[in-house]
Amino acid sequence: MSSSRRKRRERGQEPIADAPRPGHWADPLDALGVENLHRITPTLYRSAQPKRSNLAALQSLGIRTVVSLRSFNDDRKVFAGSGIRLVRVPINTWSIDDAKVLRALQAIRAAEKQGPVLIHCMHGADRTGVVAAVYRMAMQEWDKDSARHEMLRGGYGYHTLWRNIPRYIERLDPAAMRAALAHAPAILAVS
Repeated sequence: MSSSRRKRRERGQEPIADAPRPGHWADPLDALGVENLHRITPTLYRSAQPKRSNLAALQSLGIRTVVSLRSFNDDRKVFAGSGIRLVRVPINTWSIDDAKVLRALQAIRAAEKQGPVLIHCMHGADRTGVVAAVYRMAMQEWDKDSARHEMLRGGYGYHTLWRNIPRYIERLDPAAMRAALAHAPAILAVS
């Protein structure tokens, strides 16, 4: 077992079941050394808060834009002079709603037109998890159970104290989110 995988297991970020990881879930990219880094699609990645030491790894993936979901921190120091565009869509873990998630999806959609995108929050688990799950449902037409299962059991480190997140997913109308995204302008809020 790799040291990064061992660390994730110790932090509770390994999948809950010992069953093989489903092939349609985000691919772990442990070898690159970026905490909690996974490839969701060929143009969308997720991770924990990147560090300056992660720049080369992210650039090797072709990351052109970083969308931060953090409310109280920004990425300017980390990415200064890197050529990677920064977008900030602040979401508080305790206050997730359709408007905030829609804004994150708008930013992702617009940024993907420029090349690969990385979304992150502090741990890459909760806010990143809910945005990734809604991306799966609204943009990839996954069913709710599949998206929720990946979010909770995908080894990203979902923190069970955030009971509002599964409740939000349960209340979400994926078709309405898809329609709202189709009619919403592509907005990039640069940090």
